[in-house]
This record gives sequence, structure tokens and C-alpha cells, in this order.
Amino acid sequence: MGDIYFQKGNLKQAEACYRASLERDPQDIDARAHMGQCLLRAQNAAAARPLLEQVCREKPMHDYGHSLMAYAETLAALGETDAAIEVWQRVLESHSYARARVQLAELHLAKNQQDLAQAGLREAISDDAHAPNFQRKRDRVWIRKARRLLRASLRPAVNAQSRH
Repeated sequence: MGDIYFQKGNLKQAEACYRASLERDPQDIDARAHMGQCLLRAQNAAAARPLLEQVCREKPMHDYGHSLMAYAETLAALGETDAAIEVWQRVLESHSYARARVQLAELHLAKNQQDLAQAGLREAISDDAHAPNFQRKRDRVWIRKARRLLRASLRPAVNAQSRH
């Protein structure tokens, strides 16, 4: 039930369902992972971190890497950029999620690592061109963001060249 509330964006009810589930079975890896994701979306990254960290330590590719992606987002939200970059790189060792490529690129941009960011953004955009329609639809928000970030990251270089 918590997953349904979570998908509908009703985070308070989702959290209550996940808490009830964890009271019944505190070792349920899905309940812990989904509770962590719910807390993250509710802007409570500090509470999400131990749940997601534990799940990812037990089963790094839980839920096809989605728990690991939530953990990376949690680290980034807590300002732990280097740790978040490492986790995003772990995700991309096994998966080619646009979400992972774009968020990793954002962290590279924040660290002024333009080349790494641009390479990741280009790869996300390139992969999208060959993806099946259902995947393209699912990743649309990430690909739009990748295009925006890539254009913005190229602009300073273009402006600097035009001044010379």
C-alpha cells in the first residue's frame, strides 16, 4: 500500500504504511529501501541515509540499482558530493540510466569538471536515440535536462572563444 501512496505523491500516507510494515518485519529490505526513498522525497535526507546505506550494503543492486540511485541522491542532498559521485559511478558500472548520467553530470559541473559532465550528458542523449519508445518516454525528463545542461555547459566556452 505504501508503494501506491508513494507513486501518487502522498508521502505522509506512504511513510505511515512503510513504518507499519517495518514494525511487522524490520528486516524487510524492500520496506527499508522504499521508506528511505520516501523520506528522501519528503526532504528528510538525514533520516533516509541510514536506511538506504544499509540496503545498498546488503544488496548493492537492490531494485535494479534504484536503491543505489536513491542513496546517491541522498548523499548529494546532504552535501557529500564526492561520495555521491562514487555511488553514481557504481550505478553506471551496471546500468545506463539517464537519471544516473544526468545527476552525475550535475555533480561534475558543480565541481567544475566540464569535460566529464559533457561526456556523460552526450552519452545519455546518444543512448536515448537508440532506446525503445517506452524507455524514451520514461527518460524524457532526464534527456531534456541533459540537453539543457549540455547547452549551458558549452555556452561559457563559446563566449570565451568569441572574445578572442
